[in-house]
Parts: sequence; structure tokens; C-alpha cells
Amino acid sequence: MRAVAGLEGLQRGAKAVASAAARVVAKVNPDVWREFGYVTLSGYSLLLPRAEPIIPREPDGFAPVVLVHGLGGNRGAWWPLRLFLMLSGHRRIYAFGYSNGDVRGLAEALEGFVNGVLEVTGERQADLVTHSLGGIVSRYAIQRLGLRDKVRTLVTMAAMHYGTYAAHYANTELTKALRPESDLIRDLNSDGPERYPSCFVSIGSNRDVYVVPAQSMRHPFAENIYVPGVSHAEYLVSPRVFRVVDSVLDPL
Repeated sequence: MRAVAGLEGLQRGAKAVASAAARVVAKVNPDVWREFGYVTLSGYSLLLPRAEPIIPREPDGFAPVVLVHGLGGNRGAWWPLRLFLMLSGHRRIYAFGYSNGDVRGLAEALEGFVNGVLEVTGERQADLVTHSLGGIVSRYAIQRLGLRDKVRTLVTMAAMHYGTYAAHYANTELTKALRPESDLIRDLNSDGPERYPSCFVSIGSNRDVYVVPAQSMRHPFAENIYVPGVSHAEYLVSPRVFRVVDSVLDPL
């Protein structure tokens, strides 16, 4: 009898713990759970090395495409979009990978990568497609390192053009630079339209838990395209976003 009573007690205790956990889970913003799910799905990207060799590829009638991932990401996260663009005829696609560094250092590395792509392809300009921090790194390379004339189209997805309050949750030099009041954000937004590529597209949404407020994804010199219901990591797997990207990468 004591054993049965003890077992029943354990069962009641387990049910109480499960019920309490369910109440806690229910109080978490559903967007957070969605984001966690998409980040988990993209874990496969970590299996690829960060560096991609820059090799010649067959001309395809398009400008070469350089993909620039975000903070904590990996170039492998671009494979869904990469395959989508390949089905649309793009062959010269190159993913820039990085790990540590400040925005300027990452931008300098990106500049070298783009120059390498243009050298092997024989083209004068490339199209840049970016996600999150990749958009800020690309803007720095374009606006401050003289890459503007070598970029035909800049596409940013979930870029914190005017900073993000979520950057206050970490206190690294890189995240501090992404805060709305940072010197970097103020500096990049002090330029006129002449410092940007002739085609600048910014894709944003209303369900991003990392770029807060969502208006930070809009830029006055960009064609701002709103895709509702997309979380931060979902940009990297969303066919709706892919179709927008494909539509703005015009043939040569």
C-alpha cells in the first residue's frame, strides 16, 4: 500500500510540474517560439565551413550574387534561397562567411570578397543579398569603403537600419554598435542617396523579435517591401521572401 501511495504521490507531483511548465510556456510570446523553431531548423548550416572558395562559374545572364549572413549565422543558411535562385537561372552565387570582428573589420573582409568575385567573373558589379547584420556590414562597405560602384543591387532582409533595442540584451562591442543611439547607426544614416547603390531594396516584416521596432527595417532611400508574418530566421526559408528577392535581381 505504501508503494502505491508513493507512486500516486509521484504522479500528482509530475502532473503539477507539467501544469506549471505549461502555464509558463503559454505566457511566452508565440513569436519567440516560432523564432526558436526556425533557428533550430537552420542548425544544419553549421555543418558547412565558413569560407567559400571563389571559383569561376558559367555566365548566366545575371550579375554575380553575393550573399551576406547575419550575426551568429553561417553561409550554409543560404542554401534554401540559393537553390531557389538557381532554379530561376542564377549560377554565379557566392556566400560570404564570417565569425568574429567589428562592423568595419567585417566590411573590409566583405569588400575583399566582392572584389575577388568580380575578378573571377569578369563583371564590373555584383548584387548583394543580405540578412540582419549582413545588411549593416554591406552598407558600411558600400558607404564607407568605396564599394558603391561595384554593387548594382543591395537587398537587405531584416536589417536594423536604424538600430534595434534588442541589442541592449548583449554588451559586446558589436551589439552595442547595433543600438539605435550608436555612433555607427547615426553615421551610416547621415549620408544622402548618392552614397547608396542605384537599386536598394529593404525587406521587412512585423513578427521580428530581434529587430525592434519593426520600423527600423525601413529606409528612406530604399524600396521598402513589407512581407507580413515573417520571423527573423524565417527570411532564410520563406518562399514568399525568396520570390521578392528573385523579382528584384534583374538580368544584365
